[in-house]
Amino acid sequence: MFESLAVFIRGLRRDLRSRELAQLLLALTLSITALSSVGFLADRLQRSFQSDAKQLLAADLLLVADEPLPQRFIEYAHSHNLQLAQTVVFPSMASAQSVTKLASLKAVSANYPLRGNLKVSPSDQSDLSVQEKGMPKSGVVWLEPGMLAGLHSRVGDFIQLGNRQFEIGGILLQETDRGAGFMNFSPRIMMSLEDLPSTGLLGFGSRVTYRLLLAGSDDSIAAYQKWAADDIASAHLHGVRIETLENAQPIMRKTLDRAQRFLSLVALLTAIVASVAIALAARRYALKQTDVCAINKCFGATQSIIFMQQCKTLAGIALIASFCGVACADLTQIILLHFLGGLLPSPLPASSLLPAISSICLACLLLLGFAGPPLYGLAKVSPIRLVRSDVNSIGNAQLWLALGCFSSCAFVILLVADDWRLAAWVASSFGASLLLFSMLAYGALRLLAHLKTSYFVVRFALTMHIRRPAFAVIQITALGLALMALLMVLLLRHDLLPSWQSAIPPNAPNRFMINIMEDQKIAIAQLLEDAGLDRPAFYPMVRGRLTEVNGQPITADTYQDENARRLVDREFNLSYTDQLPQGNRITSGHWIEGDAPQISMEAGIAKTLHLKIGDQLSFEVAGERVEAPITSLRKLDWSSMRVNFFVIMPPAQLRDMPQSWITSYYQSPQHESLDFDLTQAYPNLTVVDVQNTLQQLQSVLDQLSNALGFLFAFTIAAAVLVLISAIAATQDERYRNAAILKALGASRQALAKIALIELLAIGSIAGLLAGLFSGMAAWALGRYVLEIEFNAFAQSLMMGLVFGITVCLLAGLRFMQRIQSASAIECLREAQT
Repeated sequence: MFESLAVFIRGLRRDLRSRELAQLLLALTLSITALSSVGFLADRLQRSFQSDAKQLLAADLLLVADEPLPQRFIEYAHSHNLQLAQTVVFPSMASAQSVTKLASLKAVSANYPLRGNLKVSPSDQSDLSVQEKGMPKSGVVWLEPGMLAGLHSRVGDFIQLGNRQFEIGGILLQETDRGAGFMNFSPRIMMSLEDLPSTGLLGFGSRVTYRLLLAGSDDSIAAYQKWAADDIASAHLHGVRIETLENAQPIMRKTLDRAQRFLSLVALLTAIVASVAIALAARRYALKQTDVCAINKCFGATQSIIFMQQCKTLAGIALIASFCGVACADLTQIILLHFLGGLLPSPLPASSLLPAISSICLACLLLLGFAGPPLYGLAKVSPIRLVRSDVNSIGNAQLWLALGCFSSCAFVILLVADDWRLAAWVASSFGASLLLFSMLAYGALRLLAHLKTSYFVVRFALTMHIRRPAFAVIQITALGLALMALLMVLLLRHDLLPSWQSAIPPNAPNRFMINIMEDQKIAIAQLLEDAGLDRPAFYPMVRGRLTEVNGQPITADTYQDENARRLVDREFNLSYTDQLPQGNRITSGHWIEGDAPQISMEAGIAKTLHLKIGDQLSFEVAGERVEAPITSLRKLDWSSMRVNFFVIMPPAQLRDMPQSWITSYYQSPQHESLDFDLTQAYPNLTVVDVQNTLQQLQSVLDQLSNALGFLFAFTIAAAVLVLISAIAATQDERYRNAAILKALGASRQALAKIALIELLAIGSIAGLLAGLFSGMAAWALGRYVLEIEFNAFAQSLMMGLVFGITVCLLAGLRFMQRIQSASAIECLREAQT
């Protein structure tokens, strides 16, 4: 047995001296690395949710509401011996050292959390942390490090929250049920629930989330969940939902799932591009082995013997690639965690072997589909090939090669996408892009071939491409697709976001003030004017819940789309005016006329909720029913940073309803203390600094784009490998042409120019196609998703051209050097080996 293994290893070492098998090995390793690295990350996230689900809830069961829950929910829990805890979460302003910052304030009861623990450091002078359970002491708050730094404070200092001052008693290091960083831009302040009324922060219009946490035996929790669901349905309670271990942190899980799926698709693109290199390398290896197999058959080797030998070679390559790919994937996922650190729950459990095994199986499936048919064709090589070189049994395997490649790709896409609709979309998109790039590349090559020039080297190089269009098209298409993916990331990072920010006027409002009461408007306006700011415009804001459409009751269950469900499940901010707000444009219907009931709705939300002109909507406002038809749809100018509303009605409909007011204004850096002065004078106000929010959003986008850019590097590496394999696949003909040209007296400089022009043609066409299509994709994304104007087509084309040429020259440099230094005899000999 050991002797057979030693023979197998020696044979594999001998086979790997072949450049084609080395390229095949590298391509397979790239596929396993890309798939396994994302698999490792996804597996760790999934197992984190499974193992820490109760800590993500801080309970076994959670009731979430927009208003305080009826007392019967608490009484029923007590009667069934369930543990209880309550939290109240809302945005508010915190002030200290003449600095004011927006915070996410969380008031908790004595038993919080019911599951898991908080980590609190009693001092900002050390890394010491203690496990805490329960609320801070009365008069004491815990701050996250970001809030502590923002307020320029230390443990032991005092901060102002509403009408009351609190001592900073510790640093909140970990809060298990907070969610991921992208869900909560504002840093946390935690206080005792008993201290909340004394702050005077809660008032009409406050965006408050009330949570009731429950823990107990599985049977008790199940019974309470059934009772609560029935009670919510029978009492028609709106804005109340039940969260369990199955849907813990639904927004975070869905967002991370989407991010993981997108990363998986990027890894899949890498694997598919690398598979092209596998196919090219395997076919070239098979062509080189045909004479060897024909000789072996002359000495008595059967088809089964040759077939088993090739299977052993494939198995050995798969084994080595698996080991190297998994090792590289482990390092890669550590780098991905570094890029995504602030967006992921921490700490994550250790990696399991299941993603590695799954990725190896998928990569081996690609290996069999792309490399299997040409290697299988070696078993069918006829000995007569030794005397008739035109007999090529490998060519008969073209149909099987195409079927094997198509089947392998389709199956792998289906498995990685984990959704047949998504898989169909990816397969069709990839196929359409592949077809379009191929057609355009072929057309460009035909045009270049008809280029009239007196320079022999230019004419010869371009003619050679059209003589072997299949290989040239493969090179251009693979490189173009990979470059397009990379350019999309670069454009999103360096062009779209700055374009979004530059679309905002220089003196556009950078502060939003909410929760303003009617009797405070004049004084607040005067305070802003005294500070040198323009007099602000105040807009009424009435909170109402959409309950019926055309007389039919609607709930979150009415809609399948998650955005629509979320909109219906919460209250709308309604407003009233008889003047079309600045920056609003009527796209359908007519603007509000008179006092008759009517609604002007933002076009985007109408599309999400499947609403149209003439639909009759019913809102519940403070227990009263407000009904009106949609008479107009509006397009809003979000870049103006002014106050905008989704739903506007005539003043006669909403003027007498409970309401608060909102305004926006521009505050220069010289007035940094104005936020502090406003919240000191009016503790109920919430002032939102939009510039800080945009900076935090940009930080999140940078983390995601860095991770994607890192994965796209694998795609580029796979594309370069495809290019190297494609160049190698045609090098026999290149060597023959070089031998003829050298025999006719061509100089090294002429050969260098021919090779350079060939590579420049490939790189230029691929780069221009990638730049054009990535620019179009970025324009569509900006126009229809981000609502900004993107016009960096020239930059996109230039980047694509530079990247395409650079990659091609680097890939063909070694070949150019070898073909120049070899003699005519050596070129002919190289072409025959």
